[in-house]
Amino acid sequence: MAGTALSNRGPEPETTNWLLPATGVLFAAVASFILGPTGMLSGVIVTVGLIAILSKPHWGVATILTLLMVQYGSRRYSRTGVAAYIEALIPSGSGLLTVNNVLGILLALVLAYHLYRDSDWGFVHNRQVQLVVLVTIALIVSGAWNAVDYREQAALGLRIRGQDPMRLMFSRGLFLVLFAFFVRRPKEIRLIAAIFVGLALLTAWSGSATALVGGGRSEVASYRGGGLAVLLEAAQNPNRLAMFATLGLIFIWEYMQSNRRMRYRWLAFAGALLMVVTVFLSASRGGVVGLAVASSLMFVRQRQGARGIVYGVAIAVVAAMLISQVVPQECLERLTNIPGLSGSAELEGGGSIERRAYTYGIGLKIWARAPILGVGLGNWSYTRFLTDPLRSAAAPHNAYLKAMAEGGVVTLFLYLTLFYVTLRQLNTILAHPGTMAWAQREGMDWLIHSTRIGILTFMVFSLFADLFDLIFFYLLIGLAASLIRRYFAGETGLGAPA
Repeated sequence: MAGTALSNRGPEPETTNWLLPATGVLFAAVASFILGPTGMLSGVIVTVGLIAILSKPHWGVATILTLLMVQYGSRRYSRTGVAAYIEALIPSGSGLLTVNNVLGILLALVLAYHLYRDSDWGFVHNRQVQLVVLVTIALIVSGAWNAVDYREQAALGLRIRGQDPMRLMFSRGLFLVLFAFFVRRPKEIRLIAAIFVGLALLTAWSGSATALVGGGRSEVASYRGGGLAVLLEAAQNPNRLAMFATLGLIFIWEYMQSNRRMRYRWLAFAGALLMVVTVFLSASRGGVVGLAVASSLMFVRQRQGARGIVYGVAIAVVAAMLISQVVPQECLERLTNIPGLSGSAELEGGGSIERRAYTYGIGLKIWARAPILGVGLGNWSYTRFLTDPLRSAAAPHNAYLKAMAEGGVVTLFLYLTLFYVTLRQLNTILAHPGTMAWAQREGMDWLIHSTRIGILTFMVFSLFADLFDLIFFYLLIGLAASLIRRYFAGETGLGAPA
């Protein structure tokens, strides 16, 4: 049965034949000829890059992921510190002809070529791909039905930021399709996870440094982690920084526990410690809740042994010592100030909870205006401005509320179904001893655990922030799709290949 299940998945994309690299060489040569002698070096770089990506398409997916996470195409702020130097090395994009768009079109052509050559349509049966496509269609239909009126928004004085929301959703959906098709083998999946962990470490380090020197976002609080020195633009927000650090902690911890003979274990220990401290430096109460949920999920697993508990206790003790010595008093005051429980609205961060409760009430009123299809993709700020007596256009700070308001109950139902199906399939893999034995031999068992816990943690953070349109969401779903496509074959699980 296992052999049959594997054979039904279609062949994995092998190294592309000579035609595609030759096309890349020809394209680069023509470009160099047009640019002249000064463009020869650029032509050579483009040639090498094209050959590498066409021969190893998962490298192209990894490049798109990296650029999307750094958000090279929409630099609304000038970075500072180390982030500014790293940002300078990454090409900026404007309009439709950006590096990501070109790579996406190129990889889409490679995908079409593989489909023509191998007739490998197995990825369309992947539930994650199907549901993300349905979510994308639902939101695009909602956006087309209630199109964003940019002129009216500008007339009302509302700031219009970022790219067109419909184009954003389409590009995110295409990214997941490319991810599920090209990222299949264990080494390819591990490459994507390694890129994420590397960026997480750099982001946590830069975000923590801003809190220690008072360089956080001035419109939030200078003592909180985040700000212009953070590598990833999305992590400027302290709540998102806390989420990013927590997800990085999950992947580092699970890898450390799965590879008990790993050299340089102390580096992984230090990385995990950095993530924990970063969450507290963000002064995000939702972040601490997410960290607590993630920690509970990691420690209650049956696989956790005595050694894992010892490492966990050690990290907790050292982290507590660092937090007491390093985290500013304002951060600790904000974290412990919960009006109605242990604080008041007059203390640091007290008004935040009241504002969120008010926003949830406004959000329900917005949803009531169009409960089925929503008020339209990208119309939250505009509709809230018209609905809120205070004429506020602030974010909902809840991904589920935003999905329901902009896309209606249809979109919210699809999102919840996506989470449910994905977690159920991952749990089926984890519950099958033969499948996990096979994954362990391939060095992938830790990644299955990390992805499952990461998705559960992401769902918790989504209660406190707008996250469904971020690339982090598509990264987690993409990892799940690749793992499920490799190891899942129905509710009975899949053993090692015959």
